[in-house]
Amino acid sequence: MTTTGKTFKRCGCRNAEGKRLEQRCPQLPERGHGSWYFHCSAPNLFGRSERIRRGGFASQAAARAAREECLADSAARRCGDGWTLERWLRHWLDTRTRIRPTTRLHYTRDVELVLIPRLGQYRLSDLDGPRLRAVFAGIAQTTNAKGLPQSPSALNHLRTTLRAALNLAVREELIGSNPARHIEIHGYRRPHAQVWTDGRVEAWERTGEHPSVAVWTAKQLATFLEANVEDSLFAFWWLAALRGLRRGELCGLR
Repeated sequence: MTTTGKTFKRCGCRNAEGKRLEQRCPQLPERGHGSWYFHCSAPNLFGRSERIRRGGFASQAAARAAREECLADSAARRCGDGWTLERWLRHWLDTRTRIRPTTRLHYTRDVELVLIPRLGQYRLSDLDGPRLRAVFAGIAQTTNAKGLPQSPSALNHLRTTLRAALNLAVREELIGSNPARHIEIHGYRRPHAQVWTDGRVEAWERTGEHPSVAVWTAKQLATFLEANVEDSLFAFWWLAALRGLRRGELCGLR
């Protein structure tokens, strides 16, 4: 529950024992001695009451004005009008405490290099499907760090990052629905693993082109394991081949 709190005056004077007098200083009624403070309580984004205290104001009127501004800001932060997308994306990143470092790096790159420069000035309540589609269409016309056109895969990763951030805003009831679900990425197809058949191996050796995701046949895998049976990491290769662990899980083994 929001409370208006109160304003008070205090100073840094000390008594003979060195203790601060604060609000007990006999000189406080004098003009220009000490400074004004305020404190109040207001719910944060998650509905929990927090105590707010600020000080250093030259007058009681200034302290009261700052208190009212603080309470208004607290109320605004609990709705879509109170959050720019820049501020929300950084807040969302701060809450992602259980993700892998590489995932955080990719999220941060999307947020800082593309999403904030392109969309950061908009408020959450201003976002809708047409606006996001127009912005992503503009991003699709740019080039990446290598000077190449933006790939559908990169655009899809941007959409995934934005959608994940806005899903939290929906859960916190700042917006009613996630407008990022209306973004369409043309030409994007999830890559499917292809087996290294003799024909594909021959084509790769001839042209240098290969599938984006390819897997060995059982015969090729057996050949690899037999050739490395004396290798010091043979147990590692065997586990990777036959138990389906992900790379991060394998590299985390002692």
